Amino acid sequence: MTAAQQTTKTNYLLGFCRIFTGLLFIFSGFIKANDPTGFGYKLQEYFEVFHLTAFNEYATAIAVVICGFEILLGALLLFGVYANLVAWGLLLLILFFTFLTFYSAFFEVVTSCGCFGDAIPLTPWQSFSKDLVLLALILIIFFTANRSDLLSKAPAINLLSH
Repeated sequence: MTAAQQTTKTNYLLGFCRIFTGLLFIFSGFIKANDPTGFGYKLQEYFEVFHLTAFNEYATAIAVVICGFEILLGALLLFGVYANLVAWGLLLLILFFTFLTFYSAFFEVVTSCGCFGDAIPLTPWQSFSKDLVLLALILIIFFTANRSDLLSKAPAINLLSH
C-alpha cells in the first residue's frame, strides 16, 4: 500500500469518526436540552451516589452547561476548528462519562444513564458499551488532532476551510 493510499484511508476513517461523533454529541445535547429540568433530576441521582448533594440546587444549571458543551464540541468537531482543544474536551468528557456509566452499571446505583434523556432510555451496561465505542472513535480523533493536514482533508462538514 502506498503512502497516498494509507493517507486516504486515514482521512476517511477520521472523517467518519468526526461526523459520527459530532452528530451524536449534538443529538445528545439537544435531546437533553429539550428537558433541562429532567436532566437536572438525573444529575441529582448521580450527586447522591457520590455524596455531592451540595450541588443539587445547581443541577439544572449544570445540566444546561453540559448540554451546551456537548452541542458546542459536536459542532466544532464537524466544522473542524480548534482541533486540539476539541479533541481534549471530547476525551475528558468521554472518560468522565465512561467512568460514570461503568460505576452505575457495576454497582447498580443509577438505573438509566440519561445520555439521551427520555427519548432513548439506555441501561447502564448499554450506556457503558456506547461510551466504549465513542472512546475508541474519540481516541482516533485525539491522536490525529495535532495533524492539521489530516483534519483539513478528512471528509466532514468543513465549511470554514473552503
